[in-house]
Amino acid sequence: MRTGRWLDHLPPWLAWGAVASTGAYGGVEVAAMAIPLLAAAAVEWRNTSLHRFRRILELVALGVFLFQVGARTGVLPTVVNTLFALCGVRLCLPRELPQRRQLLLMGFLLYLTTAVSTSELDFLAWSLAWAAGSGLYLMQLNWERSGQLRGGPAMSPPYRRILGWTAAAMVMAAGFFVILPRLRTGMRSLPLAVHSMTGLRAGLSDTLDLAETGPLQGNSEVVLRIIPARPDPAFPGAFGLLRGLVLEDLEGQRWSMAESTPPDRMAAWHGGGGRFYRQSLAAEIFLSPSELAVIPLPYGRANLEPPPGEQLRAGPGASIRWLFPIRRILSINATLEPMALEPEPPPTGARLEFLTSPGRDTGSALRWSLRQAPGEMDAATLAATLAKALHRFRYTLANPSGSARNPLQDFLEHSQAGHCEFFASALAVMLRHRGVPARVVNGYRLGPWLQEGGYYLVTQQEAHSWVEFYDPVQRGWVPVDPTPPAPPSGFATHSMMAALERLADTVRFRWDRNVVRFSDDDQSAGFDWLQRRLQALARHRAGAAALAGLAGLAGLAWALRRWPARAGVHGSPGAVREIRPLLRAAGRALPPRPGETALAWLTRLGQARPDRAEALAGLARETDAVAYGGKAATSLVRLARAEARAWKDGGPGRA
Repeated sequence: MRTGRWLDHLPPWLAWGAVASTGAYGGVEVAAMAIPLLAAAAVEWRNTSLHRFRRILELVALGVFLFQVGARTGVLPTVVNTLFALCGVRLCLPRELPQRRQLLLMGFLLYLTTAVSTSELDFLAWSLAWAAGSGLYLMQLNWERSGQLRGGPAMSPPYRRILGWTAAAMVMAAGFFVILPRLRTGMRSLPLAVHSMTGLRAGLSDTLDLAETGPLQGNSEVVLRIIPARPDPAFPGAFGLLRGLVLEDLEGQRWSMAESTPPDRMAAWHGGGGRFYRQSLAAEIFLSPSELAVIPLPYGRANLEPPPGEQLRAGPGASIRWLFPIRRILSINATLEPMALEPEPPPTGARLEFLTSPGRDTGSALRWSLRQAPGEMDAATLAATLAKALHRFRYTLANPSGSARNPLQDFLEHSQAGHCEFFASALAVMLRHRGVPARVVNGYRLGPWLQEGGYYLVTQQEAHSWVEFYDPVQRGWVPVDPTPPAPPSGFATHSMMAALERLADTVRFRWDRNVVRFSDDDQSAGFDWLQRRLQALARHRAGAAALAGLAGLAGLAWALRRWPARAGVHGSPGAVREIRPLLRAAGRALPPRPGETALAWLTRLGQARPDRAEALAGLARETDAVAYGGKAATSLVRLARAEARAWKDGGPGRA
């Protein structure tokens, strides 16, 4: 019974694991959800009764609910946290069968909140665990109840059947997944709250503020995967910088998007100084869910083919975006054409003044640029010289200048170390001081090549900032990256852990591409294929009929071969699994009669084999002790196998 009480903790913990696997909640949130369950486990371990504190615990659960409502954390997080608190309260109090069923119900509700919010491969493992765990818990509850009614020695539930039931449930779920229509809208809409409590995280942003303090944390969240149409040595260079959006408005040392920025054209995309390619470079880009809905794309003239039903738009910050924020992985075909872009007219008037305004408190940038590049230079030479000088600085995520009174001055004159935002902002401000129109670009570097999956992986760890300046010679915006090389991504190392991470990402991607994205079109194609095969069989009716007849006969022969082992009801030879070896050996010569018990059948076998009568009588007694007395089946298995061998060696005698 004590073990059964610990099983009460299983449904809430399985639900907690499923919720944690979605990644929709921050680490602090997930830890807070586990606190009630950990407290209940401690109470169970010490076998403490908290019945007299029942009202206090219920008020605590009510307080959790009211706090969530007051903090406006959202409907779903409020429900999830309240259910975990109620599970903890219920586990801390005495509980009978109705209260134990409540635990299973609350765990199921928590599982449902997860099932509608994720389609990741990790969740499949938790679905299997939930199916097996809830089945085991239900079996335990019903077994205990039937044991109370039955009386006699306690018997262990047939736990091994859980595996078969779980497999059957998964097969049924897979069948329904294939035949039922699927939603085209994503369901991953849980709010990402409390992440800010763990510090600044790497990732694409629509602002850049050098005054943000604290180190920058790594972020392995997948942004996109790029599958080249064919191997090409020019591909890494062409897709090396993936442009997201531009920041032109500078207030102090904070960059943001400007309303005056002209939108990019989607037919002939942004420039790069008239760069062109000798041949087309095509790729399929798989983009993960994103609130910004920005599509990072390489420099050059790109033809974009979004999936059916999805639309693109020119967004703020000279970006290309989905029409709506995406909640599921979408793919887009991008082709870089081998032709130069049309020249872009230079900024003039108020726009030129706006793009050359260096902001306040940035005199240190002018002084530093004059030391590194004195005299008059054209825009391209000046940008290259200053970028080369900045490459001598040290790249770090520790953000040593973020807490300084003037972060840009501290970066240039003291720490000379920082992350990409410092390098990009410094170069853009220096170019503006020297009369060159410049702006900051936020996007991504091309991530590592995953040989296991055959694609380039880009995570938020590859989020990057660089500079675009207007070159009057090339008559276009030219990118320049002043940041020194960053350490390689963890996926690119040769460690065993990196290999496992690459393999795990490959499996997740295949899962999403071949299972989650299985659509109505795939269903129609599958049904069309089946219909064509059936029509082809209909043209050969005679052959089809013969095949069907042979299949029916084979099935009948299999059923008849197994018939003796399936005949009878509880207590019959076929129902006692341990004596089935003897049933297979003797069942053809002396099959059980309808309604005959195992004791009667074994007695009849003893009459047919007088030399084994005594052994068969002992086997019959052992069978009754196992079937009705709760005795362990170890001895019965050994005796049944011995009699099966004896029957095969001697055959039936004369009664």
